[in-house]
Amino acid sequence: MAEGAGLAVGVVALASLFNSTVECFEFVQLGRSFGKDFRTSQLKLDNARLRLSRWGKSLGLDGNIQDAKSLANHLEGGEDIKQAESLLSQIIELFADAEGVSYKYRSRKDIDDTSLQTFNPQTDLEPAMAELHLKMRQISMDRQNRSSLRQMTKWALYEQKHFRRLIEDITELVNNLVDLFPAREEFQRRLCATEVSELGDIEGLSELKEIATAQDRFLADALTRHSERTGGSYNIVFSGDHNSGLQIAHNAGSISNAFNKGA
Repeated sequence: MAEGAGLAVGVVALASLFNSTVECFEFVQLGRSFGKDFRTSQLKLDNARLRLSRWGKSLGLDGNIQDAKSLANHLEGGEDIKQAESLLSQIIELFADAEGVSYKYRSRKDIDDTSLQTFNPQTDLEPAMAELHLKMRQISMDRQNRSSLRQMTKWALYEQKHFRRLIEDITELVNNLVDLFPAREEFQRRLCATEVSELGDIEGLSELKEIATAQDRFLADALTRHSERTGGSYNIVFSGDHNSGLQIAHNAGSISNAFNKGA
């Protein structure tokens, strides 16, 4: 009885920690210095958040954190819980370290320095990519448990080298979380199929698939299956004032092109 009660308490703590970890993504901004790489970088960040939320969902950590008895049924034992807590804590530490780097960068700049300007995904992404960002964000947020969101100040990553390291380290830690509970992997694959369905046939899926191939194999597989079912149809959008040149590619399905010549 005491062991079961201890496991329930551990699961409540794990669910709360999961909630806090997913929440960390909400406060990260990317600096204007990312330039043309902003779109891809934001998508990598969104995918990392989505993958972590999927892992928590597969363990039942997205429900009411006080319902410890129900959550405990998904987990194997106390040692696994402790290891999962350690991995989640390491992800939170990564964000804290990156925020510290951001603070040091800002402290060396004048307040009106243009290098401190940041992107806003909702206004600076192309409309279709902004929609993809919002959909992925909403799926992740819906998987957080019922704890209220903390009030925190947004902060920015200004240098791409620090962003790349953050994504690589988060990917490795989530890999470890996934490997820690192999019995939940099939459920995660099913969740990926649901995610792809919710995202719909929206511009950016091919780019998301490329990113997922490197950091989210379950989603990459789901996107591949979706592409095969739909005949490999993708929308290609060129934006900017001066679009010219030759695009060479092979496609097994249909391609629709939309050219945006700018305002």
